[in-house]
Amino acid sequence: MNTRSCVSATLLLLVTVAWPTAAQAQEGWISISNFPEVQNVTGGIEVAAPIPSNEMVRFSDIGVTTVQRHQSMRLIPGGVLETGPFTSVSLSLAGLVEGTPDESATIGAVLVPDEDFVLDALKEGVFLFPIEITLTIPKDSLPYVGTRPETHQLSFPRYRVYFYNSGQRTVKVQLYANLMN
Repeated sequence: MNTRSCVSATLLLLVTVAWPTAAQAQEGWISISNFPEVQNVTGGIEVAAPIPSNEMVRFSDIGVTTVQRHQSMRLIPGGVLETGPFTSVSLSLAGLVEGTPDESATIGAVLVPDEDFVLDALKEGVFLFPIEITLTIPKDSLPYVGTRPETHQLSFPRYRVYFYNSGQRTVKVQLYANLMN
């Protein structure tokens, strides 16, 4: 076999190995080309289920009594938000005010990274890397109040959720966190 035949045979072999047939492509086959040694991919590739594009997480019916935002040790805990593979979150905050408010108030939800260093700082009243949404309740408002969604970039895999209330009336809050890619 001459050099030209060897090169042609090698190219033909590479094309058939590197590219799936039309039937394989329809069945979802994936073709991988390895280039540099440091990025070699070996073994099979399988996607067991579709990668989710969003997920709604709800923190419901949390009674938030009077506590100011700066009183970090008294904030009302709401739970933990697992952000998993998502890159952003759209937050919406709603509440049901018990009675008619005599004064305006601010209700807030603060998400802080579930990291030891960040939580130690929070004990000292320092909010590191917070994600926050607030809701202003006007004097003599209707009992049901809510915010428009606000989108924030996520930087940590888990956040602890805390609530505060500057008013004298207890508010039953609902925080909706729509996790997105």
